[in-house]
Amino acid sequence: MPDQTPDDSKTICPLCGVGCRLKPGVDETHARGVAGSANPNGRLCRKGISAFDSTDDDRLTNPLIRQNGDLQSVSWATAYDHIVERFEAILDTYGSDALAFLGAPHCTNEENYLLQKLARMLGTNNVDNRARLCHVSTTRILTDRIGWPATTNSLAELLDADVIIVAGANPAERQPIAFNSFIRPAVNEGATLVHIDPVGNRTTRLADRHVKPRPGMDALVFDLLSSKIVANETGVDRTFVDNRTRGFDRFETSITDIKYGETLSVSGVAEESIEAVSDYLTDADRVAALVGTGIERSSGETKAPEALLNLLLLTGNIGCHGAGLYVLRGLANEQGATDAGCVPDRLPGHQPVTDPRARARIASEWGIDPPSSPGKTAKELLASFGSDVHGALAVGENPAISKRDPDWVRQRLNALDVLVVVDLVPNETTRHADVVLPASTGTEKAGTFTNLERRIQRIQRTRTPPEQARSDFTILTDLGMQLTERPNEFEYSRVSEVFDELSRVAPTHAGLSHSEIGRVGCQWPLDDDGFLYRETFETVDGRAQFGSVQPLVERGPDNGFRLVTGGRKSNSHNDKYTADRTLRINPTDADERGITADEGIVVSSEDISIQTTAKHDDSIRQGTVYLPADVADPFLRREAATVSLTSSPR
Repeated sequence: MPDQTPDDSKTICPLCGVGCRLKPGVDETHARGVAGSANPNGRLCRKGISAFDSTDDDRLTNPLIRQNGDLQSVSWATAYDHIVERFEAILDTYGSDALAFLGAPHCTNEENYLLQKLARMLGTNNVDNRARLCHVSTTRILTDRIGWPATTNSLAELLDADVIIVAGANPAERQPIAFNSFIRPAVNEGATLVHIDPVGNRTTRLADRHVKPRPGMDALVFDLLSSKIVANETGVDRTFVDNRTRGFDRFETSITDIKYGETLSVSGVAEESIEAVSDYLTDADRVAALVGTGIERSSGETKAPEALLNLLLLTGNIGCHGAGLYVLRGLANEQGATDAGCVPDRLPGHQPVTDPRARARIASEWGIDPPSSPGKTAKELLASFGSDVHGALAVGENPAISKRDPDWVRQRLNALDVLVVVDLVPNETTRHADVVLPASTGTEKAGTFTNLERRIQRIQRTRTPPEQARSDFTILTDLGMQLTERPNEFEYSRVSEVFDELSRVAPTHAGLSHSEIGRVGCQWPLDDDGFLYRETFETVDGRAQFGSVQPLVERGPDNGFRLVTGGRKSNSHNDKYTADRTLRINPTDADERGITADEGIVVSSEDISIQTTAKHDDSIRQGTVYLPADVADPFLRREAATVSLTSSPR
């Protein structure tokens, strides 16, 4: 039986990574905010208010098996028997690595833990979830240079920052409660907000300075700032650099030799902006940087996260209160899904699968050694469907909408011997499934989520799931008992038992227990006082590693406009695709091409064209146009970086 707290009416919003507390409203269709660590004023955004909206008209309510081409209702026992039979046939014929397991950041910590445990006890590391993909460059740099792939500080510490940098993100719109609870009050009390993004948005409205680099050139902006600070010397925290880092001499030499003028020109940023921001950083005692997926899209071989981390290390803004690097994760349990080991190369607690000590720790708990070779990523798995991979289990994930050619994706899904999908509603992937199992929503089950500041919080069952729908926890324990040779390893009676097992095997969660999470939740690691690396970094020698100066990117010919897109919808049960098909363009670019406001425009790249409406917006840098991600999806699937514009009568 799933665990509940004494106050079962309160839970955590299942729709984004901020982690607001809420409870059902009077009519039980809308949520009411409850004061918590992420929403101290008890406020909710519009999405949070709709967290309890009913989806009964679309919900999956019974297990389905494809028979004679159509999905037909069956009993749970029949569905399970079918899955076991088909998976065992694949294991016998092709081996463990012919199976794929896809998780999701909407699932709880316990459910993601169970999914990766099921995969590994069946002998494969072919397990992944899209939480790993969203901030892959940032988290890799954090892991390689300082320790953990996670936000370094607490949200509340933003109130004590002197300078807040937001890069490649729009928290005013994407994480509005965190923005209005911590960033806006900090700015109102005197903190300086710098927004680095080619496109202006709601976050820009509060910013003291908007720096608009060419798309993909954020890395050069951070290197220019480091160069200016090193040249002026006063902004370098020598005590921190000498005592807590390594590799600075090499970095200092390379940043001093930077081709400043050429780098400035390629970045597309005015020198006055670099000088102003470097002055902000030099004068500040505490600098916090918040990053979104926008800085993941660096041009060429540049790595914006690495350049930003160099800047924070240079100024001594890692490992102290009121500073640090914040990863603005978008979905409810993005952090927790990776913490739980639902990735192909890491065990729970971000331990490499290649580490014998890490595998031994797992083996002491499971009674079986996990595989030692990294599995395939979600992208690699999809490409292998029908060749190396013959069976797949997708839990809360919709691979049919991957950023690939849709016809190719459909072919790959249809090439599987068996595709099992666990989800809430019919979607693009269930159309290709052989078995579909109806799941519970985040408000219909118990477990824990880990928000973007590493805070683990309990979610509660506040609604009853429809008909025969079951939680992913129940489905995975059932499958684990029937598919593995050690069924007792999946005989959990309570969610808390899975969380406590996670805490025993994951270094990040050492010392934590489900019973002690409490009303406000707790951050991992235990007793870290909100921020990481107070005394030492999680590296071999306890020091942070400086990286490299980023290569100067050669500018290609300006054939068309660089396309910038907004964040994608989360694909949760009550997210709706945007109806906004507006193309935002700089007025100067529009005037030069005779594009009037509200004019119909065809946006095209090679053989792809979509119809939009022009909107003049001087917050968009010249040479760049902006589209919502849902509208730009055909371009994103083809990885188109530039587009052309032509007028079109409506």
